[in-house]
Amino acid sequence: MHDEKADAGSTHPTQTVDTVHKDEALRVLQAYDGDEAWTDKEEKKLRRKIDWRLMPVLCVTYGLQYYDKAMLGQAAIFDLRTDLGLETGNRYAFSAAIFYLGFIVGAYPAMMLAQRYPIERVASGIVTVWGICLILTTVCKDYKALYTQRFFLGLLESGISPMFMLIVGSFYKKNEQAMRMGIWYSCTGYVSIFSPLVNYGLGLINGGVSSWRYMYYFAGSITIVWGILLYFVLPPDPVRARGFNERERYILVARLRTNNSGVRNTHLKVSQIWELLVDMKFWVVFAIAFLSMIANGPISTFVPIIINGFGFTTLNSLLLMMPCGAYAGTLQLIMPYLAYRYKNVRSYLVLVAQLGTTLAALLLWLLPQSATGGLLFAVYILPSVGGGYAVLMGLQIANTAGYTKRSVASSGLYIGYCLGNFVGPLVFKKEDAPRYVPGFIVVVVTAVVAGALAIVYRLLCMWTNRKRDNSGIMEGFDHAYEDDLTDVKKPPTIGSASPLISRNESALSSSASSATPRRSSAICRQLQSRNRQGQTQCSNCEGQDQDCHLRPSKRGKQRHRARSQYDGEGQLELPDPTGAILGNHGSDQPILPSPSATHGSEIRVAFTAPASGPRPAPGPRQLTQTSTSPTEGAGRSHAGDVDTGFLQVYGPENQLDAEQQELVASLDVGNSLLDARQQELQQSFSETYFEYCYPWCPVLDRQTLEADLARSPMLANALALAASHIQPPLVQHEGPAAYYQKARMLFYNDEEADVLTALRAISLFYWWAPRPPSTAHRHASWWWTSVIIRHAQQMNIHREPAGEDSRIHLSLRRRLWWTVFARERLTSLCQSKPCIICPEDMSILEAQPSDFPSDSASQKKGRVFVYWVRLCAIIGKVSKVLSQSSSSTSAPFPTELRQELVEWAQSLPPELQLPIRSSRTASFDRDVHQLYLPYLTTVIIIHLQRTAPDLPQALPPAILAASCIARILRDILSRGNARFLMAITCWYCGTAFIALLQASRIKQFSQEAEEGLDILDQAVGQLQQMWASANVIRQGFERLRSLPRTMVQSGRPKPSDQASSLVDPHLQHQNGDENSSPGEFDWTLLFPFVTRSTSRIADCLLADREFGTTTTALPSPENAVFHEDLLNRYQDLLEPFVDYTFDFSTLDFETL
Repeated sequence: MHDEKADAGSTHPTQTVDTVHKDEALRVLQAYDGDEAWTDKEEKKLRRKIDWRLMPVLCVTYGLQYYDKAMLGQAAIFDLRTDLGLETGNRYAFSAAIFYLGFIVGAYPAMMLAQRYPIERVASGIVTVWGICLILTTVCKDYKALYTQRFFLGLLESGISPMFMLIVGSFYKKNEQAMRMGIWYSCTGYVSIFSPLVNYGLGLINGGVSSWRYMYYFAGSITIVWGILLYFVLPPDPVRARGFNERERYILVARLRTNNSGVRNTHLKVSQIWELLVDMKFWVVFAIAFLSMIANGPISTFVPIIINGFGFTTLNSLLLMMPCGAYAGTLQLIMPYLAYRYKNVRSYLVLVAQLGTTLAALLLWLLPQSATGGLLFAVYILPSVGGGYAVLMGLQIANTAGYTKRSVASSGLYIGYCLGNFVGPLVFKKEDAPRYVPGFIVVVVTAVVAGALAIVYRLLCMWTNRKRDNSGIMEGFDHAYEDDLTDVKKPPTIGSASPLISRNESALSSSASSATPRRSSAICRQLQSRNRQGQTQCSNCEGQDQDCHLRPSKRGKQRHRARSQYDGEGQLELPDPTGAILGNHGSDQPILPSPSATHGSEIRVAFTAPASGPRPAPGPRQLTQTSTSPTEGAGRSHAGDVDTGFLQVYGPENQLDAEQQELVASLDVGNSLLDARQQELQQSFSETYFEYCYPWCPVLDRQTLEADLARSPMLANALALAASHIQPPLVQHEGPAAYYQKARMLFYNDEEADVLTALRAISLFYWWAPRPPSTAHRHASWWWTSVIIRHAQQMNIHREPAGEDSRIHLSLRRRLWWTVFARERLTSLCQSKPCIICPEDMSILEAQPSDFPSDSASQKKGRVFVYWVRLCAIIGKVSKVLSQSSSSTSAPFPTELRQELVEWAQSLPPELQLPIRSSRTASFDRDVHQLYLPYLTTVIIIHLQRTAPDLPQALPPAILAASCIARILRDILSRGNARFLMAITCWYCGTAFIALLQASRIKQFSQEAEEGLDILDQAVGQLQQMWASANVIRQGFERLRSLPRTMVQSGRPKPSDQASSLVDPHLQHQNGDENSSPGEFDWTLLFPFVTRSTSRIADCLLADREFGTTTTALPSPENAVFHEDLLNRYQDLLEPFVDYTFDFSTLDFETL
C-alpha cells in the first residue's frame, strides 16, 4: 500500500491519499469534498457527454482496424493474388490466416503494456505503427513478404479490442456496457458499407502501379494520421479523462460504485491469472468464440471472391458487399440492445446468432448456382455470428472481476476469436472454389456446436449458483472495491445472461416519498414514484437489468441529502421486513439508507416512540412469513450497503440484492408495530438475553436496562438482534437481519453518543454471523471483536482506573473488557487468528462477584463467566504455542499448559462441575454444559499434535474429550432447544467429529463412536438453521462418513514402563498418579468429571490406564498410517474453511 498524489486531472492534486493496490479511482473518491448528491438529469447529461467524447473515438479506431485487416479480401479481386503469387495452393488462405497468429502473439503483451502504461499512449502508438505496417504491404514482392507483413499487422492490431473492452468497463455501468460495446463493434459491419465505395473509386485509377496498392496507400495514410490524433482524443479512464471538472469526475467514478472491479490497477496479479485458467466458464466462452469465428474467416476474406464467383464483375462484386455490411452492423447493434433491454437473454442471443450463420452456410452449401438471389441472401446473413460475438464480449467482461483477471479474460476471448479466424480461411481450399462446399459444411457444424455451448454456459452458471447457495456462501465480498478482488474470491451468485439467473423478487406494497437528488448510493427516483402507485420496480431499471436500491456511502463522515418536497412528512411509509416465525430464525434484510438521509430527520429504529397521529395497520404483505430456507438470515447479503467497486458482475442476478427492495426508499427505519407490541417484544427480548446470553456477555443490567434501551436505539436493536436470533417470537417482528442493519448503521453514522453504550451494543452482534469465517468481511465476530478492543483500548477500559469516580462504571468496564478478551482468545484458536491483546498491557482486575447482581441465579451466571474467561486465557496461550510450532518441529507441547488446563478443571466449584459421571445426566445445566465445550475442544486439539509421550498416550484424551462433547450435545438436543448455541459450536462439532471418526475404526469404540457421530451430525443440522458455518461442516460430515472405513487391528498391550522409554527425558513428572512413569503426563487429570460409568469409551480408556497399560487397539508407533489418516481427514473436513485449518506440519511420523 503506497501513498500517492492525485493526478493533475483529478481533484485536489496536492492531497496525499492512501490507496489500496494502487486503484486510482479511490483517490478521486477520497479527495472529493463537495456535495455528493446529484440528480438523474445531471447523470444523464454526463453519460451523454461520455458517449460523445468516447464512442466516436472507439468507432473510428475499430472501423479502421477492420478496414485495414479486411483490405486483403477486396484487394484480392484486383490482381493482388496474381502479383504476389497467391494463386498457388492455399497461399491466399494462409495469408489471411497468419494475420490471426499475430493477433494471438500480440494480445497479452499489448494488455500488459496497457496495464503498466497510460492506455491512450499505448493505443496511439499501436495504431500509428500498424498504419506504417499497412503501407509496407505495397513493397511486398511475393507471398513470403506478404506473410511477414500480415503477421506483424495482426500483432499490432491485436490489443485494440481488449483495451476498448476495458475502457468501456471503466466508464459505464454494467447495464450500459453491452450497448456501448455493440456500438463500436458494429463498425466492423458499417465500415463494409463505405470501404467498397472507397476501394471502388481507387480500383478505377489507372496509374503506374496495381490498383490494390493505391488501396493500401490510402488506408495506411489515414491510419497513421488517426493514430497520432488518438493520443489527444482518447479518454483513458474516468480518473484521467480530459474535459471533466472536479464534480463531473467525482460523479464519473462514484456512479460506478455498483460495479465490481477497479477502474485501473497497475499490479499484475499472477493469482488472478491462475484463477481464470481453472475456471470452466472461461473455457466455454473461449470455445464459443473459437467455433463461431470459424465462419468469420470466409466473411472477411472470401466473400468478395464468392460473390465474384456468382458471375458478377470485379467492381460490381465490391458494390454487392455493401448490404452485407449494413446487415452485419445493424445486427451488431440490435443484439447488444436486446441484451441491454431484456433480462436473461444473452446466452439465447448467442444461440440465435449461431442459428443465423448455420442457415446461411446451409444455403450456400445446398442451393444451386442458378439460385443467385438465394445465394446472395445467404451471403448477406452469413455475418450473423458477429452479433452473437458482440453479446459474448459483454457477457465475458460482465462476469469477470479483478483488474488483472478481467484484462486476461478479455485477451483470452480474443485469442479464441483469433484461432477461429485462423482456422476459418484454411477450410476454404482453392480446389473447392467457387462454391467451397466442404468449407461451408465445417461452418454448419461449428456454428451448431457454438450455439449449444451457449446453453451449456447458462447451465454452468445455474449450477454454480446452486452450489454456492447450498454452501451457505451467498454474500458479496465487502472489500472487493478496495482489494481488487475477483468473481471467485467474492462469493456472490454468478450471473451469466445479464443476469442469467433471476431469483424471485419480493413484492413491494408500500408507498415511498420522492427525493430529487441522488448520489452513488441513492435510490432510483422512478421507483419511488411507482411505489406510490403500488408498483415494485421502475421500467427503466428493470429493462436495463438495474436494481432500484439505496446504497449507503462508504466514507466515514456524515452525508447530507438535499431536501425534497416530501421532507416535511417526517417519515416514509415502508413495508415491514419479513420476520421469523416458528422455525424461521432470520428475516429479509433491508438495504439501509445512507447516513443523515435528510436534514434534520432522525433515523427511527425499533422501540422508538411512535410519531404523533395514528399509523396505518400493517398490510398483509407486511406480516411475518415463514421461511423455507435453512440458511435464511444466516446467508443474507450485505452488498447493498458496501461499495464494492467497478464493473458490477452480479448486481441484478444477486438474490440478496434483488429481493431486498422492500426498504429501498427508507429514510425511516422504524418499527410499524404499535407501542404496546414494542414493549412486549422488548420484554421478551430482555428475558431471552438474561436466560441465554448473560453468562457469555454480561454487559446489560436488569435494573437499568429499560432506561438504557429508551436512551439508545442502537442498544435496543442490538438486543433485539441477539434475542430474536436465539428465540424468535411467534408474532410479527422484523428479524435479526433488520435489527442488525439498523444497529450497525447507527454505529457507523455515529448516532450513539455514548461510546460505552455503543460497545455494549456491538458485543451483542456476536449472535449474528451471516457468513462463514472463511472470507474476510465486516460482519464477522472477529471484525466486531476487534472494533470493541480498539475502542476499549483507546478509552483505557483495559486498565484499572486510579480514582473512584462513579462515572467510570467500573463494574461494567470489567464485564465488557473480559467479554471481548475471552472472545478474542477463543477465536484465535478457532480461526487461527493472532492474539491482538497484550496481557502485559492490561491492569484491569478480573470480574468480581460484586460486579454481578446479588441474586443466586445471577451470581451463578457470573461464576460461569469468570471461569469461562479464565479458560479462554489458557486457550489463548495454547493458540500462541500452536501458531509458533511450525518454527520448531522438535519442540514438545508445553506440559505447563496441560497443567493449567488440569488446574482449571479441578478448581471449578461443585455447581460448575460437568454432571456426566454416570451414563445419565441427572442435573442438566445449560450454561455448565456450554462451559465445557471449549475446554474439551482444546484438549482434542493439543492431543492431535505430536508430543513427547508415546503416540498411543497422545490420542486417548482426544477420543475421550470428543465423546464428552457428543454427550453434552446429546443432553442439549434431548431437551428440545439448541438455538442458544453460538456459532463457534460448529467448530467444536467439527473438531470432535475427527476424533470420533477415528474411534469408529477401533472395534471396542466403534458402536459408541458411531452414536456420537450421529449426535454431532444432528447438532450441526440444528446449527444450520442459524449459522452459515454449519453448512460447510455438515457437508464435510457427509463426505467423510461416506468414505470406506476399515477396522484397525488390535494392538499389543504395552506396559507403561515400555511407553516411558519413548518419553522426552527433559519432561518432568507433574501431578502424575502412582502408576505414572517419570516424565509422563497423566492425561486422566484432564477429566475429573469422567468416570468409567460415563460411557463405554471412558470405561475402556480409563480401565487401561488404571491397569498401567497402553490402550489397546490404538495406533502404535509402527502404525503411523492411522495417525496420518486422521490428520488428512481433519484437513479434508475443513478444507473449504481455511480459517479452521491447523498446522499439522510439525508431526514427525518417523520418530513416533
